[in-house]
Amino acid sequence: MMFAPRPFLEQLKRCAVMGIVNITGDSFSEGSSSAPESAAERAFSLFEAGADILDLGAESTRPGSSPVTVAEECDRLLPVLEKIRSALSEAIISVDTRNGETAAEALKLGADIINDVSMGRDPKLLQSAAEYDATLILCHSRGTPAVMNDPVYTAYPDGVRLTVAAELQQAAEKASAAGVDPEKIIFDPGIGFAKTAEQCRILVEEAGKFDRSRLWLWGISRKSFMGGNVSDRNVETLALELQLINSGASVIRTHDVKSLRLAMKE
Repeated sequence: MMFAPRPFLEQLKRCAVMGIVNITGDSFSEGSSSAPESAAERAFSLFEAGADILDLGAESTRPGSSPVTVAEECDRLLPVLEKIRSALSEAIISVDTRNGETAAEALKLGADIINDVSMGRDPKLLQSAAEYDATLILCHSRGTPAVMNDPVYTAYPDGVRLTVAAELQQAAEKASAAGVDPEKIIFDPGIGFAKTAEQCRILVEEAGKFDRSRLWLWGISRKSFMGGNVSDRNVETLALELQLINSGASVIRTHDVKSLRLAMKE
């Protein structure tokens, strides 16, 4: 059965909330609770809590992580995607992957969005997004997860915000040349990807200076630039997410959908 991605971007009247559904088994935030066996139920809970988008990821891309094979990624991801799409026909589903083969299989099964943390480095991923007229998130990054926080990748002599914006624009032009609809490209500054903690803080503080004609996704939830333990970052996460919404964020990617949705109503 073939699916056509829904044009959800045209329907956004406020900042969209994207719920994180890790299917890795070793999430930096959730640890073993991110096992594939429980992923669909976690997705259902996030949807019930008010997630506009469910973002499924089956390969860890945290700094220092090792890659998994496409076969392993698909083995974790696709059964969960099928179960969610079958149960929640109205849900907007995003797949967090940097692999073109995985993206193609996910789009066949009804994914609406490809969330690419490699910023379009795999031509097949761009081709698949174009073929299915899918929304494409380009997350700023350099190198691979295993080495992206090495000093060679965290150097921004012209300033981190200006460089991130320029490199994302280059990636968008590449995606457009591959046939991706420019109106369906979302930029993610890539907090935690090839950036020091101080550079992450600068990007958050300068969020309002990014081009407002673009759609911007921010994923800061529980990330290490806040310091302390993962379990102690929820309050600061929520405060910064609300700050980013006030700075013009189009999408917030978060672990705690319920708290953010409640705060947005206040």
